[in-house]
Amino acid sequence: MTVTRELALAATAGTRRRRPKLGPSFWAGAGILAGILLLAGWMSLWPPYDPLATAGPPMSGPTAQNWLGTDNLGRDTFTRLALAARTSLLISGAGALLGAVVGTTLGLIAGYVGGWVDAVIMRIVDALLALPAILVALVVGVVIGNGAGPLILALGLVFAPGFARVMRAPVIAMRDRDFVLAARLSGVRGSRIVVEHLLPNVLTPLFVQFASVASQIVLIEAALSYLGQGVQAPEPSAGRMISEFTRFMQIQPLLIILPSLVIILLSAAWNLLADGLQDWLAPRREPAFSLGRRPADRAAKNAPKNSAPKNSAPKTALQSDTNVTTRGTIHTEESQL
Repeated sequence: MTVTRELALAATAGTRRRRPKLGPSFWAGAGILAGILLLAGWMSLWPPYDPLATAGPPMSGPTAQNWLGTDNLGRDTFTRLALAARTSLLISGAGALLGAVVGTTLGLIAGYVGGWVDAVIMRIVDALLALPAILVALVVGVVIGNGAGPLILALGLVFAPGFARVMRAPVIAMRDRDFVLAARLSGVRGSRIVVEHLLPNVLTPLFVQFASVASQIVLIEAALSYLGQGVQAPEPSAGRMISEFTRFMQIQPLLIILPSLVIILLSAAWNLLADGLQDWLAPRREPAFSLGRRPADRAAKNAPKNSAPKNSAPKTALQSDTNVTTRGTIHTEESQL
């Protein structure tokens, strides 16, 4: 049987590469965040103890009644830590969402319109990116006040320029594509082109940027609360708990270790989620947790060895062994037996 080059290329062109499955980094991050959400919901609806009232003797260790002990005022540490994780998760998610909405809008306008509008928006973005995020958040907190709401607003405005820069580049790359030009020639308005044609095609970097920014917001929120400019008492916060219990470090080290673990766990969960999304949306990069082994190497190692084909035709027949590679190259060997 003779296989022509055109037939082989048509066969390989019709096969579409499947998107790889979500990796372990994504599921690890999503699992941690889901666990924190369930724990926060439990503590919000049916808390075992009042987070502001005394639940046992002060500075006690873990017991059957108080799983993680109590603080200097006798409040249950487990309840307060769960509520602190809920507060950090809420601030990080809401702050990243606000920054994504504002930054994506600016990036879409700058990338699609171009010209002096693009120049003005990006110069403002560059100026804001040059400022330290924690310093801008401190200034905004001093102006509009402290608390979870002002902190979300401040951190959303701080990280909006990063979203604008990330979204501008793919919009510029796609605004001259054929489908965009066809929409323009059909009389479609620019706002509709941006929302219906450009935005769905540039969402890939947005998800990764969202998870990465949420991880940074967790650390900044903890730092601001530690300095007394974030979540205010008596609302529990991991950073504020570290600041309040530093003087009791030698007496009860769990009061410092446990809030630190909450901060590390939340930040790591968002980072794992970002890595998993990047591996899934851009599969050309080596996925996380691969231990230096490439997927092609693992596939080649696990693939069964090809056995020699059996020759059942008469000795006088003309046989051809055709091998078609995935790149469309055909190697034909003919032998007269």
